Amino acid sequence: MRRLAFSTPPGGPDSCIFCQIVSKKSPSSVVYEDDRYIGFLDIYPFSRGHTLVCPKEHGETIWDMEEADIAQLFQVASKVSKAVVAAVGADGFRFVQNNGEAANQVVAHVHVHVIPVKMEDRGRFVERRRFTSEEMEATARAIRKELA
Repeated sequence: MRRLAFSTPPGGPDSCIFCQIVSKKSPSSVVYEDDRYIGFLDIYPFSRGHTLVCPKEHGETIWDMEEADIAQLFQVASKVSKAVVAAVGADGFRFVQNNGEAANQVVAHVHVHVIPVKMEDRGRFVERRRFTSEEMEATARAIRKELA
């Protein structure tokens, strides 16, 4: 099978920021965690509550996963999406799952974007935003509360 292109060489778990988050070596606003998957807020989100759900085991693209694991990843993303939408008062949400740099995958670790959207943003191009650490933690807290 052809490897999807990244302009950086494959780094593996030792240099992967998501693996660093999984191992708690890098900070993040975790909203969900079980033995195989983790969900945390995107640090440069399209909207408040934009969450990344990924397997804890390193793999660059969805091709690196078994079909049952892909299904479970999306089951977790679905569960997280319900909490995200409720926590931020969204009117809908998007799942985005990119594979390879040509498809805009920035971090070479499988992940699903859960992006909440509001009706007023319908049909608009929304740019990435920045939130303060206090805003991020308040959002993470609200999502965790919905998941509890």
